[in-house]
Amino acid sequence: MSELSKGHPSLEKYVTLLAERQTGVLVIEALICAVLILAALVGNSLVLWMVCKNKNLRTIPNLFIVSLALADIGMATICQPPCLTVLVAGKRTYGNFVCQLQGYVVAMLSCVSLLTLTLVAVNRYFLIVRPKHYQKIFTAKRTRWMILAIWLLSLLEPLPYLCSNHRYVYHAGKFFCFQVVEVDFFTLLGYVFVAIPTVVLSFCYYNVFKALKEHNKRLNSMRRRDDQPSTVKITIEDISVTKTLFLTVCGFLICWTPIAIVDFIGFGQGSWNLPREMYVMYTFLGQLSTVINPVIYGVMNKTFRDEYRKLFKWSDGADITQDSEETPHTQESKCSVL
Repeated sequence: MSELSKGHPSLEKYVTLLAERQTGVLVIEALICAVLILAALVGNSLVLWMVCKNKNLRTIPNLFIVSLALADIGMATICQPPCLTVLVAGKRTYGNFVCQLQGYVVAMLSCVSLLTLTLVAVNRYFLIVRPKHYQKIFTAKRTRWMILAIWLLSLLEPLPYLCSNHRYVYHAGKFFCFQVVEVDFFTLLGYVFVAIPTVVLSFCYYNVFKALKEHNKRLNSMRRRDDQPSTVKITIEDISVTKTLFLTVCGFLICWTPIAIVDFIGFGQGSWNLPREMYVMYTFLGQLSTVINPVIYGVMNKTFRDEYRKLFKWSDGADITQDSEETPHTQESKCSVL
């Protein structure tokens, strides 16, 4: 192994802890990892299949969902299987090429997911807070170009770290390859790709919730006066947006806040000294983030639920893929995940 690929001395103890696990712990950890991989593949593949199958789901907001699903499938197919082999074998099972590929793809696809969620927040911001500009900015063609730009930018995100002569190193506690723990400009540069989108995302969501709250206040005020809500109208889409945004924020925070805290503790200490269980949970939370998107964006939507029921023969309702007599705006309100 080259000098560039050697890990910090503090990682050596996790190699021993990994190899000396009890059989029950080995089985449980491997099973959890395998179930999360399978759930990510099945859930996100179903989302892609439904969008392709049902033309009513081919809306502008659902383009973001396709991007998220592709990123999660990439994570489950490229990054997570080596983790499973490590948990089963109790030792590192792959060479330096796979290690570098895994580290690069994890960083790249994580950036894709975060930037896509940020673009979703910007989309919701213009739809609810600045609706006059929404149709002009978020056309189908421009949205596709925005998503393509996200993927291209994410491909570049790990390059400064690699071009600065750093390499990804095997972390036996996390059972995957991660960047070195030494603190310098290039190791922390990747977190700029986290900080800036997080600020934008928080700003957009704050204003969206604020606008929806003010909307509800105006509606309640008119109801108390027994006025007809001719200019103030609450729709099913408003309720769906509120629920989806809430669950999106919660899912993001639940999965990624502990991950960021663990990393910053490591960088702050200049070594990896937390209990192995913390790092195991770290990786499982990362895997969980690839599973929850189909639940949040799929199950919350009626059209997706109908497709699930038809797929698993839970009901024999009408074919929802038939043409609808509703307006395009109404179709997007009912069929968009967001």
